[in-house]
Amino acid sequence: MDTANPGDPRTSAEEASPTTTGRIPADTFSNRLLLARKLAGLSQREAAEQTGLNYGSWSNWENGMRPLDLLDVARRIADALDVDFNWLLLGGPLAGPRGVPVKRLRRDNDGYVTVPVRPTDTRPPGRPRMAPRPDRMISPEQRRPVRIHYPAAA
Repeated sequence: MDTANPGDPRTSAEEASPTTTGRIPADTFSNRLLLARKLAGLSQREAAEQTGLNYGSWSNWENGMRPLDLLDVARRIADALDVDFNWLLLGGPLAGPRGVPVKRLRRDNDGYVTVPVRPTDTRPPGRPRMAPRPDRMISPEQRRPVRIHYPAAA
């Protein structure tokens, strides 16, 4: 019988329980390469031929090895398989099931496309300076002198 109140703090076992129900793949170059190839609907051999790369190297890259010239390889794969170069190279979040959101343009009554313009930011550049908090300030009587030791001249 559970007698815990809803306001009681959770135990570490309850906090550690994940909310996901399945595995999440690691965000590695090999997994992104595999995903890009599967998205294009190609086998390893077909993808290697389409990009002009070696089939054996492609297989090794999907098995966890990294290419020596990663930038060149990522550029060729991104161009041939129509995936984002930065995502293939660096990783990051995936697009949702409906793809990347696109900002819609408005049409006025005459049929001309009007681009929404952001208002000009009038704030000064940089981070705003915060006033010091009185509870964290040190009074002069709380300060201690610091001795500086200089090495002896040779």
